[in-house]
Amino acid sequence: MQIDGLSKSCSFAGVGAGVAFVAVYLCRTYTSAKLDRMPTVGSSGLLGFYWSAIRFLMHSLEIVQEGYEKHKTGVFKVAGLTHWTVVLNRSHLDDIAKVSDKELSFLDAANENIQIEYTLGPAIHDDPYHNSILRSQLTRNLGAIYPDIRNELVVAFGEALDLKGDVDVGWSSVTAVEMVRGIVCRINNRAFVGLPLCRDPDWIDLNIQLTVAIAKEGFLLMWLPKFITPLAARWLTRRTERINRAARHLEITIRDRQRHMKEYGKEWTDKPNDLLQWCMDEGRESSVDQLAVRMMAINFAAIHTTSNGFAQVLFFLAMDPQYAEVLREEVETVVKIHGWTKEALTHMRKVDSFLKEVQRFEGPAILGVPRKALQDVKLSDGTVIPKGTFASIPTYAIHHDQDIYEHPDVFDPLRFVRLQDARQGPESRFQLVAVSRDSLAFGFGKSACPGRFFAAAVMKSMLAHVVVEYDVKLDDKDSSSRRKGICFGPHLVPDPEARVLFRKRQYVKKSAQK
Repeated sequence: MQIDGLSKSCSFAGVGAGVAFVAVYLCRTYTSAKLDRMPTVGSSGLLGFYWSAIRFLMHSLEIVQEGYEKHKTGVFKVAGLTHWTVVLNRSHLDDIAKVSDKELSFLDAANENIQIEYTLGPAIHDDPYHNSILRSQLTRNLGAIYPDIRNELVVAFGEALDLKGDVDVGWSSVTAVEMVRGIVCRINNRAFVGLPLCRDPDWIDLNIQLTVAIAKEGFLLMWLPKFITPLAARWLTRRTERINRAARHLEITIRDRQRHMKEYGKEWTDKPNDLLQWCMDEGRESSVDQLAVRMMAINFAAIHTTSNGFAQVLFFLAMDPQYAEVLREEVETVVKIHGWTKEALTHMRKVDSFLKEVQRFEGPAILGVPRKALQDVKLSDGTVIPKGTFASIPTYAIHHDQDIYEHPDVFDPLRFVRLQDARQGPESRFQLVAVSRDSLAFGFGKSACPGRFFAAAVMKSMLAHVVVEYDVKLDDKDSSSRRKGICFGPHLVPDPEARVLFRKRQYVKKSAQK
């Protein structure tokens, strides 16, 4: 049955690909005519366009850097597989912040890449109400739920590494990205759906696999003409299977909570304080399937960004172990005074700076702040972005611009502590969660990551825990190869195969005593 379905999907995709080529060609010709006067990095003829688009998949960093150096105060365009992307400059960020979502849309840009309405569901694209809950209630409740976050973190690290504190254990090698995804998924879901579901192996597997599955399905669907996509999605996606699987996990919990809400109203003893409950309190969705899709969408957005970011943090910590002692001293001093609390995190300035410097130095995007023009948009300097065109900001190039950062190609983990101490602008500007024209890892404007305060708390807690409990080093003789992430189009991701070595710090203490 599965082989037959796959065969039909491939046949359908083959027919669709031919139609898609014609459609993409016509669309590209129409939009390129409107963009003819805009400088191009790469070739702009039909064959040249596709060659440039293919080359952009693996060499986006060099291509965008070339454009940035040639057109730093202007604009240029680069070829993607299905469309042009106009690369704006740093001064255009003010325009992006002011222009309405009906003109330049973040959601429509995201939908184009991963086809949200078909891979997750139209409700996620049409009514992303969960973003306001992430921005408000999750952020406000961080102090209240932090003990749960900390508990899940400790348990998850312990089970993932399975290290004992005696001298016979030594170093343990793990695949960093894989390990971090599992831990982040558990921590996030402790805040999203609570115990015991956050530890259920099948629930964890479902949400970890979402990232890869949706990326693959979205990639296939984006090639197809719009009129074919709804039908093709039935064959090329496993959305219904995912929803059913998630609903099986959530049904008992949701039904039980709905009974309490009906009987007691808004408040009752031991009412859960988690994201699922806040979505239920919002009252926009009531069916198990609807809420299951909402939880999957939140997991999709939260897990891969935090896990990719923290995997990079581990690589930098493992490459330069001397930084661990500096961070460890700060963490132990702060925890003595404030304990393992949300308040303690605000005093871990060096930990915060280390994380922000990794973001600046290595990711997560070559091109960030993506937008799609839903109508012709004229920016303040006269630049026109034609309807249907995609626009982005050269995030990586800005983060490595010597006019913005001193010695930008040097990894300097205490860079932002010194900038705070020098008072070069408001102190909050240099914190991990800050979004500015110089710091774009969390996006910019109204569409800046709504869960960044939660994500920052999770990453700071993870780094603080690692430096106190473990020694870390690379499981690779060529450590320099791990300093650069892997480019895939506009994205910059950590090497999924790279391994790191962990060792319980008690091992060092006991060895020293002997």
